[in-house]
Amino acid sequence: MKMFSRMIFALLYKATHLSKHVVAFITDRYYKSILDIHPSASIGDCCMDKRNISIGEGTYIKSGEIFTGEASVTIGKFCAIGKNVSIKARTHALERPTGNPDHRQNLRKHADIRIGDFVWIGDNVFIREGVRIGDHAVIGANSVVTEHVPEKAIVGGVPAKLIRYNEQLEI
Repeated sequence: MKMFSRMIFALLYKATHLSKHVVAFITDRYYKSILDIHPSASIGDCCMDKRNISIGEGTYIKSGEIFTGEASVTIGKFCAIGKNVSIKARTHALERPTGNPDHRQNLRKHADIRIGDFVWIGDNVFIREGVRIGDHAVIGANSVVTEHVPEKAIVGGVPAKLIRYNEQLEI
């Protein structure tokens, strides 16, 4: 799907001489037509699997990738997701992370990801399979999220660690 969506974007951009913004708009409409994406959500230059993705009202994603495999990714309402964010609900299983002469296909591990409502995710963030991010959480730029993030938590780093809770939050 990643290659297919990039091909659609590239073909529309090069073949029609449409502006990058117009092509992004068309790509956005394509994803909304095949996935559970609220009409008010805004999807930038983002590669996605064509199934098991749900994005709530008012959420925006600047750019990145969302891969589900057999799992699902649920993103709540009014989330702000920056550039180059990777949300991957699948990974290589350690039992057979690559193919070999007997088994051409590697084994994969799948686990659902849930991102709550009103979550702010900075640029260049990686979110691993099976992670739950609570409502009103903040994920600092350049972080790798490997564990659950509690509600109202501010986390950052590699791997992401709790910095503090957002006590200033106006709900």
